[in-house]
Amino acid sequence: MKYEINKGTILNLLGSWSSGLAKLTIRDSKTGELQVVPCENAQTVRALDSAFGDVITKGHCANGNGFEGKEIFWSWDEMGIVLGGFTPAEGASIELEEKYQAQFKCKKNKKQKKI
Repeated sequence: MKYEINKGTILNLLGSWSSGLAKLTIRDSKTGELQVVPCENAQTVRALDSAFGDVITKGHCANGNGFEGKEIFWSWDEMGIVLGGFTPAEGASIELEEKYQAQFKCKKNKKQKKI
């Protein structure tokens, strides 16, 4: 099931400068499952650099030490195909954390009503 807001730890980013495509691998904070999220290479690298720093190196390569192991809130785009955006979990608003948690409370309540 795809949730509106996801939370997980970035494991890596594999991308191609020439094709412009990349995939971000994220370990889900709740389930531990891996999500491989397609994304735009340059745009994602710039966003990671803006969020965490120490990402873009000489030669315009991505330094994984700048973002690997960082926890983020993230979402799919409006079609559910590629990365829509992300926010570092550290320093995220209380409202974002509450909205993330509320998704699971509603799911539990629906299950309880069906029984």
